Amino acid sequence: MADLDEFSALNFEPKAWINRTCITRPPQEALERYLAEVEMRLHLTAEDVEASLQEQSRDALYRIPAAVQELSHVKGDLLSLKQGVHKQLQQLNINAAAAANSVTLLKEVDKVKGRMEAACTTLKEATELSQLFQSIEGVFASGDMQKIADMLATMRRSLKLVGNVPEFSGGLEKLQGLEERFLGLIEPKLAAALSQKNGERVQQLSGMLLGIQCYGTVEKLYNTARMAPLQAAWDGFDRGGQHPGGLAPPQDFPSWLPDFFEVILAATNSELRWCASVLPDLHPQLVLHLLLALFNNISRSFRSRLMSACAQGMQHSGQVLSVLVSLKDTAESFTRELQQNLAGVDAAELQQIAAAVYVPFESQVSRYGELQQPQISSQMSAIQVPHGQQDEIDTVLSVMQLSVPQGVQVVQEAQRWCYSVTGGTHLPTLLHLSDEALSHYVTSLQGVVTSLRSLALKSEGHSALDSRRLSRELSELGAADPGRDSASGEATMMEDPTLVVGLLNIAGALSAQLAALESSLHTAVLNLTDLIDQAIGSSQSQALTMVALRLQQPQGEALQMVQAVVQQAVAQEWRPLPQTMRKAATFQDSVNALVFDVLMDKVKAQLKDTHNLAVWAAQEPESGLSLPSFNAYPQLSVTAAGEYLMMLPQTLESLLTDSEEGMDTEWLDKVATGAAEMYSDEVQHIHNLSHHGTQQLLADIEYFCNVLAALGVALPAGLSTWQVALGWPLETFSSAAAEALESGSVNVSSLQKLADARHVQMTVAL
Repeated sequence: MADLDEFSALNFEPKAWINRTCITRPPQEALERYLAEVEMRLHLTAEDVEASLQEQSRDALYRIPAAVQELSHVKGDLLSLKQGVHKQLQQLNINAAAAANSVTLLKEVDKVKGRMEAACTTLKEATELSQLFQSIEGVFASGDMQKIADMLATMRRSLKLVGNVPEFSGGLEKLQGLEERFLGLIEPKLAAALSQKNGERVQQLSGMLLGIQCYGTVEKLYNTARMAPLQAAWDGFDRGGQHPGGLAPPQDFPSWLPDFFEVILAATNSELRWCASVLPDLHPQLVLHLLLALFNNISRSFRSRLMSACAQGMQHSGQVLSVLVSLKDTAESFTRELQQNLAGVDAAELQQIAAAVYVPFESQVSRYGELQQPQISSQMSAIQVPHGQQDEIDTVLSVMQLSVPQGVQVVQEAQRWCYSVTGGTHLPTLLHLSDEALSHYVTSLQGVVTSLRSLALKSEGHSALDSRRLSRELSELGAADPGRDSASGEATMMEDPTLVVGLLNIAGALSAQLAALESSLHTAVLNLTDLIDQAIGSSQSQALTMVALRLQQPQGEALQMVQAVVQQAVAQEWRPLPQTMRKAATFQDSVNALVFDVLMDKVKAQLKDTHNLAVWAAQEPESGLSLPSFNAYPQLSVTAAGEYLMMLPQTLESLLTDSEEGMDTEWLDKVATGAAEMYSDEVQHIHNLSHHGTQQLLADIEYFCNVLAALGVALPAGLSTWQVALGWPLETFSSAAAEALESGSVNVSSLQKLADARHVQMTVAL
C-alpha cells in the first residue's frame, strides 16, 4: 500500500504525508470514506509488519545455538593449528643449531679458497712481473713509447699485488728508476707537442703519463708551455707600460691592468676549449692550476706596481682612493667574468684563484686609514670658516651656515669611499677619522663664537661662569690656532649685536645634522652583521668578492675588528662620534650663553647698579607754594629696558625664521625671565628708601611688571613681594605684612629686606 522506506526516513512528516495522500484521492470519492480506507490500510500494514518481525525474531532465536556450536568448533581448530606451528618452530630451531657447525666450516673453506685464488693470481703476476723486468730493457731499446708506458703501468699494478715478496723487495725502486728514464724520454716530446698545440700528439703522450699516474708531470709541462706568453704579457708593463699585445702606446698601471685581464680571459677561454677537446680528463683543472700559478708568480710585482700607482695618486691631488678603487673594481670584474667562464667548477678552487688575485690589494686596503686621513683633512681644510673679528656679522653667519652641511658631506663622502675601498670592513677606522675631523671643525666654529663674544657684548655684567668660560675658550683657541688673534684690542663693536641670534639657527642645524649623521653611522655599523652573515654563509658569487674573502681569512683579523665594533654598537650608550658630539654640545652651550648675554646686554646696561641710585633715599623738595601732587613716572632706564623687551618678540621672530617652531617664544621667555630676575635682584639690594624713593620705585616696578605680564612671564617671588608691599603705608605696614604672610602671598626674605629699606620695625616675627 505504502512505501515503508518513506515512513522510516528521519525527516518524515505525518501531516505532509496525509496532505499528499488526500491530494491523490479520486475526485468522485468522499473524503471521509477515503480517509477511513487509508486508516484501515495503515492498520493492516502495521499488523503485517508486526507479524513479519515476530517470525524473523523466532527464526533468529532458533539459529543462535547452531552459531554458538560452530564458533566452538572454529576455536578448537585454531588451538590445534597454533600447537602445530609451535612444534614446527621448535624443530626448525633444532635443525638450525645442528647446521651451524656446517655453515662455519663452509665459511672457512671459502676463505681458504679465496686465499688460494689470491696466491694463484700473485704467482701469475710475479711470473709476469719477473718476465717484464727481464724484457723491459729490450722495449726501451726499441723506443716504442706506448709499449714502455703499458709495461710500466702493468709493473706498477703487479707490484701492488705482489706486495712484500722477498724476490721483489727492490722492485719499487727499480720501477721508479725505469719511470724516470721514461719521463726523460717523453717529457721533451710532450713539451714540444704542448708548445705546438699538437692536440693529437699531446693526447697520445699525456695518456701514456696518466697511465703511469704521472699527473703532476703533465700539469708541470702544461704550465711551462702556457706560462711564457702570459708572463710576457705581465712583463710588458715593465717594458714601458705598453698594451699586453704590444701595439698601444705606454699607459699608467690603472689604465693598463684591464687590458692585461682581457688578455688573461681570452687565453683562459681558448685553453678551456683546447683542454676540453684534447685532455678532457684534466679539464678544467689544468687551466685552474695555470691561473693559480700565474697569479702566485706575479703577486710580488703586482703588489709593487699597486703601491707605485697609489703613491702617484697621492701626489696628484690626493686621488689615491680613486686609483685604488679603480684597480679593485677591475680585479673584481675579472673574477666575475672568470667565474662565468668556469661555470660548474668547484667554488673552493675558484676562491683560491680569486684570493690569489686579491692578495696584492690587501696591503693597500689595510692602509685605508692612512690613505683616507689626508683626503678628509684636505676637504675639511677647504671648508671656509669665517674670522669673527675681521668679517661682517652677516657674512660670518652666512659662511658658518653653509659650512655645516659641507662638513657633514665630507664624512658622508668618506663613508662612500670606505665602502668602495674596504666593503665596510674598515668602518671602525672611518669612525675614528671622522670623529677627529669633525671635532676639529666644531672647534673652529667655537673659535668664531668666542671672537664674536668680544665684539657683541658692551656691558661688563657677565656672570662669573661666563667669564670663566670665555677665558677657557680663548686659551684653548690660542693653543689650537696660534695665528688667531682672539684678543685683539683693535676690534670694533658690532653695529647690531642682536644679529648673533642667528647663531641659534647654525647651532640647531649643526646638532640636527650631526645627530642624523651619527644615526646613519650607527645604522651602518649594525648593518655590518648582514655583511658578516653574507661572508660566512655566502653563495659562490658572493664568496668571490674581495670583502667576503677578507672576512674568511684564517687569521680572522678583519672579522674580529668588525665583530668588535658591532658588539659595541649594540650598547645603548655607544656613540659613533663621541668627541664630536661632546664638542657640539659645548658649542651649543656657548652659542646659547652668547645669545643670552647679547639679548640681556641692553637690559643689563639699563638696570645695572639700579640699587645704587640716589633717588631711592632722596626727600621730596620743600616749597612754600601749595602745589598739587602728581603720581611718579617710571625712570628712563626702566622704560628703556621695558621698551627693549617689548620689541624683542619682533626681533626674535625676524632673526629665527629658519629655526624650529617655537624657538622665538622659548628665547623670549628666557630673556624676559632673566631680566625679571636681574631687576628683582637689583631692587632687593636697595638699603635705604625714603617716601619719595618708595613712590618712584613703586612706579618703576609697576611699569616693569606690566611689561612682564604683557610678555606672559611669571614674576619672581621677590619682585612680586616688593610690588605688593611698596604700596603699604608705613603706619599699617606691620599689620598688612602679617595678613600677607598668613595668606602666603609674599616672600618672607624679600619682605624683610623691604622692611629694612623702609626702616620699618616689624611687630610680627618673619
